[in-house]
Amino acid sequence: MTNFSRRNFIKTSFAGSAALAATQLTAPFLGKARAADSLSVVEWGPPFIGHSKALAAEWGKASVDWTLHAGGAASILPKIKAAWPNPPYDVVDNWSPVFQSMIREDWAETVTLQDCPNLADVPEGLIPKDATGNGKVVPRGSSGIFFTYVPEKCPIEIKSIEDLLNPKLKGQILWPNPTLNTNLQIVALAMARGGDQFNLEPGWGFLKELAKSGNIGRVAATTSDLITSLDTGETSVTCIDQGTFSGIKGVKAVPLTKTNKDLKTFLFVSGWVILKSSKNKKLAFDFANYMISKDASERYGKDVGEVPVNSKAKQTLEYLHFSPEEIKEFVVVPDWDHLGKELDGWNKRWEQDIVQLL
Repeated sequence: MTNFSRRNFIKTSFAGSAALAATQLTAPFLGKARAADSLSVVEWGPPFIGHSKALAAEWGKASVDWTLHAGGAASILPKIKAAWPNPPYDVVDNWSPVFQSMIREDWAETVTLQDCPNLADVPEGLIPKDATGNGKVVPRGSSGIFFTYVPEKCPIEIKSIEDLLNPKLKGQILWPNPTLNTNLQIVALAMARGGDQFNLEPGWGFLKELAKSGNIGRVAATTSDLITSLDTGETSVTCIDQGTFSGIKGVKAVPLTKTNKDLKTFLFVSGWVILKSSKNKKLAFDFANYMISKDASERYGKDVGEVPVNSKAKQTLEYLHFSPEEIKEFVVVPDWDHLGKELDGWNKRWEQDIVQLL
């Protein structure tokens, strides 16, 4: 799971490297006793930390010691494991793939409506659960990975995923390597030709055709690669996450989220895990409950650029807000645990079968 980076899915005012800078906002507290009226919270860098600090100050029921993630999303896991059963954190902000690892390790405390009443306004299907159906995360936002293009730069209108093979797109496609988007761009190719995330062979075949066609003009290794190539007009079509998409400023990119059923949008959630080891669980749940209230959720969408999961909150990203019918046609919720197990092999397959064709 160390290949996964929440870095690829956050507001890209700070996109441009593979991982967040290691930053500690408070003195290290390994081995130190924490006050009963304080919380230790692990959070992402800007814009997340600014948003969360402001809300925590309004909540005001305890002081908060903030620690920023250092490295990819999964880099927090070995730190927790090394210190278990007494890691120095009460609450950890993370996202879908890493939730599964934390749940498997039995680190995540079960969360109920009694603990967090505002969960009543969150669709149950968005709450990550353990094998027996117990809720293990307090989700606060959802986002997606999808195809996009720049109409003013692109030689054709993209109406279907098969349009990627159009000869007029010579050099126009910006293709993310498998580490970006956890390889969901190839999952999309596979699904368009009868496969899925568990059967990628049709996708690899499709990608070989693309590589041989000459339509792939650049391969992206970082989120900044995606932004720069589109902003400069070097390329005009790609598969991208919402956070990186929001960082495109030089051109008008159009999300292809509700265009054709073969152009899938892959959804994920982010939110709070309250660790079983926490000595301040009541405060931790109260903190998380406040952070997913209607008003806080609306501010989250505005400040961070994700879709708030509170159903009462005003939605600002209509292209990532799907009706039940649209969900059936356009949306896939990936099996993140499966993707994590397969990613290393997919990276090797990319190097062996695709790179030589580019």
